[in-house]
Amino acid sequence: MNFDAFDYFSSLCNKLKKSKDNGYYPCKVSGLANMEEVINAFQSQKAYFAIDDTNDGQTFKASGGGYFDKKQYIVFILRKFALNNMDQQKEYLKECRQIYKSICKKLIKDKSKLVNNMIYLNTDRIPFYEIEGYGIAGCTGLYFIITVDEPTNLCYDADEWYE
Repeated sequence: MNFDAFDYFSSLCNKLKKSKDNGYYPCKVSGLANMEEVINAFQSQKAYFAIDDTNDGQTFKASGGGYFDKKQYIVFILRKFALNNMDQQKEYLKECRQIYKSICKKLIKDKSKLVNNMIYLNTDRIPFYEIEGYGIAGCTGLYFIITVDEPTNLCYDADEWYE
């Protein structure tokens, strides 16, 4: 089983009462500099749960002898606020923080469920970064990074080579 970050996190967005009730729109992006679906939906949506599933990673040998791919996924929790309304910005940033904390709780709960499929959510450290002031097209919020380890098959296959 492969971990599908977009399916997993968009499902969390749609199941969490605070994000569902406040109209958070799950969408895909490819990094902080490329907020494609956020920009495309800017006129029709007021809040975004943007998942960046373009990732860097590494392949490593675990202590048990098997190999894993370690991948990082970034999730942006963003909410538009009125220009020059810093009270609203503060309120919406607080909302984004609450959503982040709820997501962390769910990640910790789901960690044991995914282990049965040999997928490891690294919940010991979930860094987050808040967006200051008037960022990302008038949105406030934060983004967090979650690391996932998945088993990978590195058994040599002679049929893949001309030898």
